[in-house]
Amino acid sequence: MTRGDYTLWLDDCYAVDSEGVRAYARATRSPHVAYANSRVIAHDTPVPPLIVADPVFKAAAKLMADVIEDFDLSRVLHVAQTVRQLVPLRIGDVVSLGARITDRITKAGIDLFEVDCVVSTSDGVRIETASTVAYAADADVPDIGDASAAVIMHGAVL
Repeated sequence: MTRGDYTLWLDDCYAVDSEGVRAYARATRSPHVAYANSRVIAHDTPVPPLIVADPVFKAAAKLMADVIEDFDLSRVLHVAQTVRQLVPLRIGDVVSLGARITDRITKAGIDLFEVDCVVSTSDGVRIETASTVAYAADADVPDIGDASAAVIMHGAVL
């Protein structure tokens, strides 16, 4: 895979640092990561591959906004994601991200997008993701903000 294979390429868009890793561990309440409460984290410490979920989702939203007129982020629902870690990211890595829409189908006013992303360093691809993202453009579909007002999520561990 090369840059030319992706519609969107963001050079050096995300830096993996110890504070970001600690924040991720605390936010996901993961008991399996030794660095959740530590102030000193060795630079060779591998980090969870889903630490890049935020930049990957933002890249998918950017691609969708490019093809949907009057794009509204509140109408996006992340349906599924597959993550394949080839080589662990480590603290101190600076990554680039490539993304492309590989499929789009529309059913009952809902657009379903398949978005592939790669996360790479100067050493090559480290993580590959495939996401299914739904976009409810139909005016008859309730606004996600209204529909989710009373929803509370508990104890997600990623």
